[in-house]
Order: sequence, then structure tokens, then C-alpha cells
Amino acid sequence: MNETAALIAALNTSWFSSGLSEKAQTRLAELGRRFTAEPGTQLFREGDNSDIFGILIRGRVALRTLVPERGDVTILTVEPGDVYLWSSLVPPYRASSSGVAIEAIEAIVFDGAALRAALREDCELATALYPRVLVAVERRLHATRLQMLDLFATQQVKEW
Repeated sequence: MNETAALIAALNTSWFSSGLSEKAQTRLAELGRRFTAEPGTQLFREGDNSDIFGILIRGRVALRTLVPERGDVTILTVEPGDVYLWSSLVPPYRASSSGVAIEAIEAIVFDGAALRAALREDCELATALYPRVLVAVERRLHATRLQMLDLFATQQVKEW
């Protein structure tokens, strides 16, 4: 199996990219590359430039944000099949959280600038991908909202 076919097979394990047209999957595979990291690896930091877009194939990534007086707090754990650093597609292209591999990970990553250029040039790819990015953002917002409710509930109990 050549590398493009192997990347397409890996992409099909993800809710994010399975079911895309063959053309869209091939284009993504041509833009992507495999990435691995060991547990404890700092993948990106809140506020830094988002230079990549990643689809997690195996492992888990903790998304953390700095909370005053509490330090880094995990707000969400990215599971296999989900995406991370979607901010590489949205100006100003800055990470909205920090990411740490909490298990050995395998991902398919895309250079943010190259992916944005491909989306500008290929309307079919953009039409297929952007709704999925919005679903990923919605899932992230929902999970973060639940985490924040839990955080505030814990603070309120301590104050009583």
C-alpha cells in the first residue's frame, strides 16, 4: 500500500474525514503526513501560532488552559477520530489552548498555510471540510461549557 492509500485508510478511521468523497480524501492525504508523539509531549501552547491542523488517529491529547490561581486546567480530552488545532484554519491562527499527549499518539497533520491555500483553491474540498470543522468546534464548545459548569460548581461549593 502506498503512502497516500495508507493515509486515506487512516483518515477513514476518523468521524471527521470518513465519508468524504474520494477526491477530497485523496487531496487531504496528499497534504497530510503522519505524526507521532510520546506521552507527556507538549504539542502546542495556548497563544502560539497554529501552524498545523491535526486529526488524531490513536491516543489522547489533553487540551489545557491557564486558569488564574489554579494553573493549567484540562478543559477537554481529544479522543481518536477528533481534530485538534482547528484554530489553524481561523484567523488569527493562534492556539486557543495548550495540548499535551497523555498517551502515545498517532495523528495525521496538515501544514495550516498549505491546507488554507488548498481550501481557497478547491471549492469542493472547502465545501466538504468546513461543515466538519464547524461540527468539531461545536463539540469543543459544548464540552468546554460542561467543564466550565463543573468548575464553577466546585468553586461555589467551596465558597459556602
